[in-house]
Amino acid sequence: MDITLPLVLAYGLLDSFNPCAISLLLIYIALMFTLGKDRKTIMFFGLFYILSIYITYFVLGLNILVLFTKIQDIFLTKAPNLVLYSGAALSIIFGLLNLKEYYLPNLPPHIRMPYSVRQKANDIAYAASIPAAILLGVLVGITEFPCSGAVYLTILAYLEAKETLGTGIGYLAIYNLMFVLPLVIIYLLASNRLVVEKLINYQEQLGKKMHLILAAIMIVLGVALFIFF
Repeated sequence: MDITLPLVLAYGLLDSFNPCAISLLLIYIALMFTLGKDRKTIMFFGLFYILSIYITYFVLGLNILVLFTKIQDIFLTKAPNLVLYSGAALSIIFGLLNLKEYYLPNLPPHIRMPYSVRQKANDIAYAASIPAAILLGVLVGITEFPCSGAVYLTILAYLEAKETLGTGIGYLAIYNLMFVLPLVIIYLLASNRLVVEKLINYQEQLGKKMHLILAAIMIVLGVALFIFF
């Protein structure tokens, strides 16, 4: 049975539930309300923010997938599963780091968006314009890798090992649709200021627990890749 599509759908959705992109989207929608922006402006801001994240994350994934393919071509004879097993090991390592982030949040290294980046994002968001939304989406797409990028890298390693480059790119597009889907849903729900405030409170309560969920799934995925492939 081909498990690639279910795996891509499931892990694209999992990757989307990282604290970085969701929390920033909610914060900046709340900021738009605070600045007195009308609903049309807020809608356009969110649309371009999400679209920019999708394109940025897709381009990053495409470049990594091509790089993985070139690396595996070099080591094809001596280590036919080099990229796949490297991705599996990375998944386990980041799973353990997520456990550390839950139980020992002050102990480095950290797997969250740097504070300096959040400050830069705040400065950009205050412009409350479409160019600012695009720039913010690109910034988040690049810098949210510390949050859950290991999930992305592991799936890319799996696609390199099990699919052709062309098919892998198709799955990559699907993965990123799943990645932004919760952002779209949250954004549509967050057109009301009271709803935004409730979602922010809920996200803050759930955010820390997500480290445990990510840890469990990353470790299970990494071990499964070692055992079954």
